[in-house]
Amino acid sequence: MRQSLILQMTKSAFISALILAANPAMALIGGEVSVGQRSGSFKESGSSGKTLSSQTLELAGHLDPIPLIPISFGVRLVSDAYDAKVADHGFKSMTSTAIVPEVSAWLPLGDLKPYARVGYTAVSAYKATVEKSLAGVTASGSAVLKSTGPRIAAGLEWSILPMISLSGAMEYSTETISISEAKVGGVDLTQGAKDISYANTAILVGVKAGL
Repeated sequence: MRQSLILQMTKSAFISALILAANPAMALIGGEVSVGQRSGSFKESGSSGKTLSSQTLELAGHLDPIPLIPISFGVRLVSDAYDAKVADHGFKSMTSTAIVPEVSAWLPLGDLKPYARVGYTAVSAYKATVEKSLAGVTASGSAVLKSTGPRIAAGLEWSILPMISLSGAMEYSTETISISEAKVGGVDLTQGAKDISYANTAILVGVKAGL
Protein backbone atom coordinates (compact mmCIF):
# COMPACT_ATOMS: atom_id res chain seq x y z
CA MET A 1 0.00 0.00 0.00
CA ARG A 2 2.76 2.41 0.98
CA GLN A 3 4.84 1.49 -2.09
CA SER A 4 1.79 2.07 -4.28
CA LEU A 5 1.30 5.53 -2.74
CA ILE A 6 4.96 6.41 -3.29
CA LEU A 7 4.72 5.20 -6.88
CA GLN A 8 1.60 7.31 -7.45
CA MET A 9 3.24 10.43 -5.96
CA THR A 10 6.35 9.87 -8.10
CA LYS A 11 4.20 9.51 -11.20
CA SER A 12 2.29 12.73 -10.38
CA ALA A 13 5.54 14.64 -9.82
CA PHE A 14 6.92 13.34 -13.12
CA ILE A 15 3.79 14.45 -15.02
CA SER A 16 3.95 17.89 -13.37
CA ALA A 17 7.59 18.23 -14.39
CA LEU A 18 6.69 17.39 -18.01
CA ILE A 19 3.96 20.03 -17.99
CA LEU A 20 6.35 22.65 -16.64
CA ALA A 21 8.97 21.71 -19.21
CA ALA A 22 6.41 22.14 -21.99
CA ASN A 23 5.62 25.65 -20.73
CA PRO A 24 9.04 27.25 -20.10
CA ALA A 25 7.71 30.81 -20.14
CA MET A 26 5.20 30.16 -17.36
CA ALA A 27 6.09 31.99 -14.16
CA LEU A 28 4.45 32.98 -10.93
CA ILE A 29 5.85 36.52 -11.07
CA GLY A 30 6.69 38.28 -14.32
CA GLY A 31 8.04 41.60 -15.50
CA GLU A 32 7.95 43.35 -18.85
CA VAL A 33 9.65 46.30 -20.57
CA SER A 34 8.21 47.57 -23.87
CA VAL A 35 8.91 50.51 -26.16
CA GLY A 36 7.03 51.75 -29.19
CA GLN A 37 5.16 54.47 -31.05
CA ARG A 38 1.67 55.76 -30.23
CA SER A 39 -0.59 57.71 -32.58
CA GLY A 40 -4.22 58.79 -32.52
CA SER A 41 -6.91 61.45 -32.76
CA PHE A 42 -6.61 64.23 -30.16
CA LYS A 43 -9.59 66.58 -30.06
CA GLU A 44 -11.69 68.80 -27.82
CA SER A 45 -15.43 68.24 -27.50
CA GLY A 46 -17.23 69.71 -30.50
CA SER A 47 -14.10 70.18 -32.62
CA SER A 48 -12.40 68.18 -35.36
CA GLY A 49 -9.53 66.00 -34.27
CA LYS A 50 -5.85 66.21 -35.14
CA THR A 51 -3.27 63.45 -35.17
CA LEU A 52 -1.00 63.30 -32.15
CA SER A 53 1.88 60.87 -31.73
CA SER A 54 4.42 59.98 -29.06
CA GLN A 55 7.23 57.66 -28.12
CA THR A 56 6.04 55.32 -25.39
CA LEU A 57 7.73 53.29 -22.67
CA GLU A 58 5.77 50.69 -20.69
CA LEU A 59 6.86 48.82 -17.54
CA ALA A 60 4.65 46.07 -16.18
CA GLY A 61 4.57 43.51 -13.39
CA HIS A 62 2.28 40.47 -13.31
CA LEU A 63 1.24 37.80 -10.85
CA ASP A 64 0.00 34.40 -12.06
CA PRO A 65 -1.74 33.16 -8.89
CA ILE A 66 -3.29 29.95 -10.23
CA PRO A 67 -0.86 27.27 -11.48
CA LEU A 68 -1.56 25.95 -15.00
CA ILE A 69 -4.35 28.52 -15.55
CA PRO A 70 -3.14 31.02 -18.21
CA ILE A 71 -4.44 34.19 -16.55
CA SER A 72 -2.42 36.83 -14.71
CA PHE A 73 -3.12 40.09 -12.91
CA GLY A 74 -0.82 43.08 -12.99
CA VAL A 75 -0.12 46.78 -13.09
CA ARG A 76 1.37 48.70 -16.01
CA LEU A 77 3.21 52.03 -15.90
CA VAL A 78 2.89 53.89 -19.21
CA SER A 79 5.08 56.90 -20.02
CA ASP A 80 4.72 58.95 -23.22
CA ALA A 81 6.76 61.81 -24.67
CA TYR A 82 4.77 63.65 -27.36
CA ASP A 83 6.33 65.07 -30.51
CA ALA A 84 6.26 68.59 -31.96
CA LYS A 85 2.71 68.17 -33.31
CA VAL A 86 1.35 69.11 -29.89
CA ALA A 87 2.08 72.70 -30.95
CA ASP A 88 -1.07 72.43 -33.10
CA HIS A 89 -3.07 72.36 -29.86
CA GLY A 90 -1.25 75.22 -28.09
CA PHE A 91 1.01 72.80 -26.20
CA LYS A 92 4.70 73.37 -26.90
CA SER A 93 5.68 70.07 -25.27
CA MET A 94 3.86 67.37 -23.36
CA THR A 95 4.58 64.21 -21.40
CA SER A 96 2.25 61.80 -19.65
CA THR A 97 2.41 59.01 -17.07
CA ALA A 98 -0.38 56.52 -16.36
CA ILE A 99 -0.93 53.62 -13.96
CA VAL A 100 -3.02 50.84 -15.50
CA PRO A 101 -4.31 47.79 -13.55
CA GLU A 102 -4.84 44.94 -16.02
CA VAL A 103 -5.70 41.30 -16.62
CA SER A 104 -3.83 39.15 -19.16
CA ALA A 105 -4.58 35.79 -20.75
CA TRP A 106 -2.64 33.64 -23.20
CA LEU A 107 -2.62 30.37 -25.11
CA PRO A 108 0.27 28.09 -24.02
CA LEU A 109 1.31 26.83 -27.48
CA GLY A 110 5.00 26.28 -26.79
CA ASP A 111 7.64 28.81 -27.81
CA LEU A 112 5.09 31.01 -29.61
CA LYS A 113 2.31 32.24 -27.37
CA PRO A 114 -0.53 34.58 -28.45
CA TYR A 115 -1.88 36.75 -25.64
CA ALA A 116 -4.33 39.53 -24.87
CA ARG A 117 -4.76 41.99 -22.02
CA VAL A 118 -7.45 44.36 -20.80
CA GLY A 119 -6.76 47.30 -18.51
CA TYR A 120 -8.08 50.64 -17.35
CA THR A 121 -6.20 53.90 -16.84
CA ALA A 122 -6.87 54.50 -13.15
CA VAL A 123 -4.38 57.28 -12.41
CA SER A 124 -2.67 59.55 -14.92
CA ALA A 125 -1.00 62.94 -15.27
CA TYR A 126 -0.22 64.92 -18.40
CA LYS A 127 2.19 67.82 -18.03
CA ALA A 128 2.47 70.40 -20.79
CA THR A 129 4.03 73.74 -21.53
CA VAL A 130 1.49 76.06 -23.16
CA GLU A 131 1.81 79.00 -25.53
CA LYS A 132 -1.24 81.14 -26.39
CA SER A 133 -2.02 84.55 -27.75
CA LEU A 134 -3.80 86.71 -25.16
CA ALA A 135 -4.95 90.19 -26.23
CA GLY A 136 -2.51 90.13 -29.10
CA VAL A 137 0.43 89.13 -26.89
CA THR A 138 1.95 85.64 -26.96
CA ALA A 139 2.33 84.26 -23.45
CA SER A 140 3.68 81.02 -22.06
CA GLY A 141 2.48 78.89 -19.19
CA SER A 142 1.86 75.33 -18.06
CA ALA A 143 -0.97 72.85 -17.77
CA VAL A 144 -1.71 69.63 -15.90
CA LEU A 145 -4.25 67.22 -17.36
CA LYS A 146 -5.72 63.96 -16.11
CA SER A 147 -7.29 61.07 -18.00
CA THR A 148 -9.19 57.83 -17.57
CA GLY A 149 -10.21 55.14 -20.03
CA PRO A 150 -9.93 51.51 -21.12
CA ARG A 151 -6.91 49.89 -22.77
CA ILE A 152 -6.84 46.63 -24.69
CA ALA A 153 -3.95 44.86 -26.42
CA ALA A 154 -3.21 41.71 -28.37
CA GLY A 155 0.18 40.31 -29.21
CA LEU A 156 2.55 37.41 -29.65
CA GLU A 157 5.27 36.24 -27.29
CA TRP A 158 8.32 34.22 -28.41
CA SER A 159 10.26 32.27 -25.80
CA ILE A 160 14.03 32.54 -26.47
CA LEU A 161 15.32 31.22 -23.11
CA PRO A 162 13.66 29.61 -20.07
CA MET A 163 11.61 32.37 -18.42
CA ILE A 164 12.72 35.00 -20.99
CA SER A 165 10.78 35.95 -24.10
CA LEU A 166 10.40 38.65 -26.72
CA SER A 167 7.01 40.19 -27.40
CA GLY A 168 5.21 42.30 -29.95
CA ALA A 169 1.78 43.84 -29.42
CA MET A 170 -0.78 46.31 -30.70
CA GLU A 171 -2.47 48.35 -27.98
CA TYR A 172 -5.62 50.45 -28.33
CA SER A 173 -6.92 52.94 -25.78
CA THR A 174 -9.60 55.61 -25.56
CA GLU A 175 -8.95 58.33 -22.99
CA THR A 176 -11.06 61.20 -21.75
CA ILE A 177 -8.67 63.98 -20.74
CA SER A 178 -9.65 66.87 -18.50
CA ILE A 179 -7.61 69.97 -17.63
CA SER A 180 -7.06 70.22 -13.88
CA GLU A 181 -4.59 73.14 -13.94
CA ALA A 182 -3.76 75.63 -16.69
CA LYS A 183 -2.26 79.08 -16.34
CA VAL A 184 -0.80 81.27 -19.10
CA GLY A 185 0.53 84.75 -18.44
CA GLY A 186 -1.00 84.61 -14.96
CA VAL A 187 -4.47 83.88 -16.41
CA ASP A 188 -6.34 80.76 -15.24
CA LEU A 189 -7.62 78.85 -18.28
CA THR A 190 -9.45 76.03 -16.50
CA GLN A 191 -12.80 77.86 -16.46
CA GLY A 192 -14.90 76.66 -19.38
CA ALA A 193 -12.21 74.24 -20.59
CA LYS A 194 -13.65 71.32 -22.56
CA ASP A 195 -12.72 67.68 -22.14
CA ILE A 196 -10.33 66.22 -24.71
CA SER A 197 -10.75 62.76 -26.21
CA TYR A 198 -7.72 60.78 -27.33
CA ALA A 199 -8.32 57.51 -29.17
CA ASN A 200 -4.96 56.01 -30.01
CA THR A 201 -3.09 52.91 -31.13
CA ALA A 202 0.42 51.88 -30.08
CA ILE A 203 2.80 49.37 -31.69
CA LEU A 204 5.03 47.85 -29.00
CA VAL A 205 8.04 45.53 -28.84
CA GLY A 206 9.42 44.30 -25.56
CA VAL A 207 11.12 41.75 -23.34
CA LYS A 208 9.41 39.65 -20.68
CA ALA A 209 11.04 37.75 -17.81
CA GLY A 210 9.59 35.53 -15.10
CA LEU A 211 10.51 33.89 -11.82
